Amino acid sequence: MTCNSGSDAMHDVDRLDEPSLDLLPERGVYTIVVLVMEEKAIDVGSLGVVRMRRGLYAYTGSGLGRGALSLRGRVSRHLSKHKRLRWHIDYLTSSESSAVVGVVASRAEKRLECAIASTINSVAEPIEGFGCSDCKCRSHLALMPFEEIDECLRLIREVHASLRLTPTSLALGPLQVLSVHVRQQIH
Repeated sequence: MTCNSGSDAMHDVDRLDEPSLDLLPERGVYTIVVLVMEEKAIDVGSLGVVRMRRGLYAYTGSGLGRGALSLRGRVSRHLSKHKRLRWHIDYLTSSESSAVVGVVASRAEKRLECAIASTINSVAEPIEGFGCSDCKCRSHLALMPFEEIDECLRLIREVHASLRLTPTSLALGPLQVLSVHVRQQIH
């Protein structure tokens, strides 16, 4: 399985040259890194309008089920631009001004996303109430204090490892997405 089965016809984004999601554990906890390419107000369903600044954001979730509810299923959903908008993160990842550019995932048998999100929030800027309507966390999405994807992935791996997890990380190429974004603005 690849990150995407081919070219995204609506956005001409080919992700076939990226690492396979098969490298990730089937079940566990994950943190995706989302690049927001331009400042934008996004309507996030029940959360309302959220102003997203340009930068790299970390979103933490879990996938403990099978199929679409597995970790790989969840990450695959985040990579897709076209989906039914159900969760807060769907509104961000389906936006034309954003792209998932990395993922850190760890095998786990229980929900650890709150502990990971809380630790990330202590060094980043949490987006209040985002992705945590089913728990008491401040947020599961935070604007990272870095401009480089590798720095974000390194910190997130350290956070996962601090919980005695063994993280796997993948950097996903934003360049193809960025070139499409620039082409769309020119036309």
